[in-house]
Amino acid sequence: MFIQIHMLQSMPPGNLNRDDTGQPKKCIFGGVTRGRISSQCLKRNIRHSTQFKDAFGDELASRTTYLPRMVADELKKDASLGIPADEIGDIGRALAGKFKSEGAGDNEGGEQETEGERSKSSPRAENAGERTGQLVFFPAPFARRIAELAAEFKRQHPRPYEDFLGRKLTPKVTDEEKREVGSFLDRIHEASKCLTLDIGLFGRMTTSDLVVNVEAACQVAHAISTHETIIESDYFTAMDDRKHQYAQGQTNKSGAAFLGSGDTETFFNAAVYYKYLNLDVKALRKHLPSLGVAETAKAVSVLLSAAALATPTGKQNSFASHSVPELILVEISRVRRPLSYANAFLRPVQGGIDRNLMAESARALQEYLDSVGEAFAPRDLQRFALTTGHARGTCSTNGITAEVSFEKLIESVEKAVRQEGRAVA
Repeated sequence: MFIQIHMLQSMPPGNLNRDDTGQPKKCIFGGVTRGRISSQCLKRNIRHSTQFKDAFGDELASRTTYLPRMVADELKKDASLGIPADEIGDIGRALAGKFKSEGAGDNEGGEQETEGERSKSSPRAENAGERTGQLVFFPAPFARRIAELAAEFKRQHPRPYEDFLGRKLTPKVTDEEKREVGSFLDRIHEASKCLTLDIGLFGRMTTSDLVVNVEAACQVAHAISTHETIIESDYFTAMDDRKHQYAQGQTNKSGAAFLGSGDTETFFNAAVYYKYLNLDVKALRKHLPSLGVAETAKAVSVLLSAAALATPTGKQNSFASHSVPELILVEISRVRRPLSYANAFLRPVQGGIDRNLMAESARALQEYLDSVGEAFAPRDLQRFALTTGHARGTCSTNGITAEVSFEKLIESVEKAVRQEGRAVA
């Protein structure tokens, strides 16, 4: 089963996802500058959304460089594991050494450390035994399992354990003892195959043999504006609430207490964004074989809900740039045929006093859907749409089930996924 989600959402002025200069991210598409929200930012906000937390809670993973520290914490709090305090740091350093160092932030299956900015911290800047050289995506029980395996390794193979910690041994370790070290690392690798839903959805890539790589079942596109965008700027001022009481002289009593400069300048834009993501249900269930039909349908509905309602957090205290999609189109088929409708906006939508950008974007999407979308649609394709606000009445192509509310859309999609799941089973 293959599911595709298309959305149009107008975002008020804000700076949801900024680049290394502090400006809203952008790209060139169709010959003009578009506003952009990175896929890394969108995936992170879905993972950390209220919808995901309410539905899956403790079953979600963490993406962090602090795996060695988490293992050390497990060893410290459980004395029955039998690891002396002076060896815990050595275990952390040995684990950290199994991960190659790379730039903080990007990896194939995940997101950036913040909503678009590279982390300014470095694993090398702190205790090397507490951090890996790259971000690792794993469930919390994985750290506990490594601690248990290390304790078991120490009890059963003390000399290979000492070799793993990097200690010089006399006589030198034998080939058989080296194989025991390899076997220990293989067991950690095997434990890393226990995945959570968010890892199955968004994937994981590392350069370490300790952790298995996971190809993402869910692809998320960078959201782009349907029209040309202009980045504007503002500067920060602050007033002293007690200045009128204590300042001497009328001149000193007036004016701001602080005036911003170029360093404190705030950039922002506003745009109608086209968002697209898809989910290969077969790939997801391959990662998580325990997912039944009901659990799969729930995962799809929660993903749809989070994708529509989770908003990037960048500069929200300054702009409160919150909105909802006014057009959501969900396509379900047994055929895996991914097709973004971004080219509906290859010619940038034009706005104006009498030309609403959302309405014009919805019409452009409708035209593309009627032509390219229909020409390449699989025969068994099911479509469900919610159109409201300025997009109301669009996406009216034959075969589209129009829903009257977001909750109804969620229910219809979940029902369709259940039916398809039973049919395939």
